[in-house]
Amino acid sequence: MFAAPQAEAAMEAARSVRIYTEDFAPFNYTTDTGLTGAGADVVREMARRLGHDGKFEILPWKRALQIVDDTPGTAVFSMVRTAEREPEYKWVGPIIVTRGWLYKMTDSDIDIRGLEDARKVAAIGVQAGGAAERILHEKGFKNLASLYTPGNALQLLASDRIDLWEASDLVMEHQRRKFEIDPSEIEPVIGLGTYELYLAFSPQTPDFVVAPWQRVLDELRGDGTFAEIGRKYGVIIPSEEAEVLSDGDINLMTR
Repeated sequence: MFAAPQAEAAMEAARSVRIYTEDFAPFNYTTDTGLTGAGADVVREMARRLGHDGKFEILPWKRALQIVDDTPGTAVFSMVRTAEREPEYKWVGPIIVTRGWLYKMTDSDIDIRGLEDARKVAAIGVQAGGAAERILHEKGFKNLASLYTPGNALQLLASDRIDLWEASDLVMEHQRRKFEIDPSEIEPVIGLGTYELYLAFSPQTPDFVVAPWQRVLDELRGDGTFAEIGRKYGVIIPSEEAEVLSDGDINLMTR
């Protein structure tokens, strides 16, 4: 246990963490009323309970990662937790659970039955700096199209500017509605597994700064706030009783 002055110093450090995110619906995105989304609402409520000011800076994902990689007392959300990233951050979560796919347009004449077929297409759209870009590159994929504005990725797919699109089911559904594309016009062709998204702290951040954030997240899980946010956005936010979902054969995700 901390002595009282030490405990207060730890809490003050936790309240002073600088938090970054990106504009990427439906997890965290800007509207006329400010930052919203399932991830944003969860982390904002965590911040409120800690006494943090709840001010999150919105940056391109690669820039946010550069800051958090190098700067103690910083964190970023919503980040998928992968084996490759495990030692690179300190993790609080999960805040959201979702499933990743490779999608194609239904009227495309591309025949995709597995990852080897996916290697042969001209371009697979992946988020620049995201886990999919990193891991597919490590697996030898030479046909990745890095998307720096992933919010319009489905338009790129629909206009044949990319052949396949790596995205979560939640992101796909959000963009499908946004661009008024009928469900019959797009189909998943390769399932990439179920993934958990986290609030990820810089590795230099002391454990005593990270721990209060996990504690308030556990409180949200226990008092029903998670379930309430999940209903609002239609995403899976695990509760105490939720089944832990395992990764697929390939550990990919869009962030």
